[in-house]
Amino acid sequence: MAFSFPEPTSLAGNLWRGVLGGPAWIYGVGVRVRAAAYGRGWIETVRVPVPVFCLGNLTVGGSGKTPGVLWLVGLLQRLGHRPAVVSRGYGRRAPGTLLVHNRGEPLPTVDQMGDEPRLIARRTGVPLAVGADRALVCERAFDEFRPDCLVMDDGFQHRRIYRDRDWLCFDSRRAYETGVEKRPAPLLPAGPWREPLDAMDRAHGIFITRAERLSPPQRDALADRFEKRGIRCSFVESRVTVAPPEGSSAPSEAAGPHRWLALSALGDPASFEESLARDGSDVAAIRYRDHHVFSQRETARAFERAEREHRRVIVTEKDRDRLPPGFSPWVARLDWHVVKEEMWASEIESVFS
Repeated sequence: MAFSFPEPTSLAGNLWRGVLGGPAWIYGVGVRVRAAAYGRGWIETVRVPVPVFCLGNLTVGGSGKTPGVLWLVGLLQRLGHRPAVVSRGYGRRAPGTLLVHNRGEPLPTVDQMGDEPRLIARRTGVPLAVGADRALVCERAFDEFRPDCLVMDDGFQHRRIYRDRDWLCFDSRRAYETGVEKRPAPLLPAGPWREPLDAMDRAHGIFITRAERLSPPQRDALADRFEKRGIRCSFVESRVTVAPPEGSSAPSEAAGPHRWLALSALGDPASFEESLARDGSDVAAIRYRDHHVFSQRETARAFERAEREHRRVIVTEKDRDRLPPGFSPWVARLDWHVVKEEMWASEIESVFS
C-alpha cells in the first residue's frame, strides 16, 4: 500500500526522526559536500548546444511535476519551439538509453520507458530520451532529434548537465508549512527532503502547485517569503477533467457529483482524491506505492468493490498505463493552470535571445 512520511509534529514523526536522524545527518553532509564541489567547479558540467530547461523538486513524493512538464512543453510549442524531453524513466526495467522519435509508431511499454515519460510522449507528441545518465541522455537527445531546446523532467539534483533555467515545483501545503509556519524539513531518510531548504536559492523560479488549497492570505504570506529570498514564483491551480472508459458512450467531463473509487499509485494520492471531491463527489480510495504495477487480482478487487458500493473506478492518466489488459476505468486528466503565465513565456524567450 501507499507509504508516506509521518507528520513532522506528530509523535510518530518525532520517533521516526529520532531513529533516522543519524543517517539523515550523514546524507545531509554528503549533499552539501557535493553541492560545494559543483559550486566551486571541482566537478565538470556538460553543456549541449541548445537551451536546457529543468523542472524538478526538493522532495520525494508528488509535487505535481509531471503536469508541469506537460505545461512547459506545451508553452514551448505555442511559442514556436521544437522541444525534446529528457527523463530518467523512474520504474523502468530496461537498461541503457531509450530514444523515442514519437512519429506515430507504437510507444514502448511502461517497463521499457517508465510511466511518466510514456504519458508525456502520448500527450505532447514530442521526442523523448530516457536513461539514468542525464548528461549522456541529453547529448544523445540533441544528436538524434536536433531539437532547439531540451526539457529535463526532474533532475534539480543532477547537476552534471548545465541548465539554462532550473525551476522547482513546491506543493502548496509543504511550501506553506516550511516557509511560513517554519516546520522542520527533515532530510532523507528521516523525511521527504532531498536537499536542505536553502538549495532553493539556486533555482531561477518556483511554481507553487495545488494553490487551490491556499487561502488568499496564505498565498500572500508565501509569496512574500519567496520575494524576500529574491526568487520569483507563480501559483499553479490543478484542473481536472475526466474521461469515460474506452468504448463507453458516456460523455467526457460528465457533470458531478459522482461516487468514485480512486485507484492510485502516486506520490501524493490525497491530492488526486481531493481534486475529485472538489465538486461534491463522494470519493473512496485504494492506494498503492508510487509507480506500483497493478496485478490482475488487485484491479479485479477494485472493480468488485466499486460494484458493491455503486461507485465508478477512476485512475490518473499515469496510473492507467500500469493497469493489466481488460480493465477500463474512468480516467482523470490533470492539468496546470499557471497564474501569470506570460511571465514565464518572456523568461523562456529571454533564453533564446
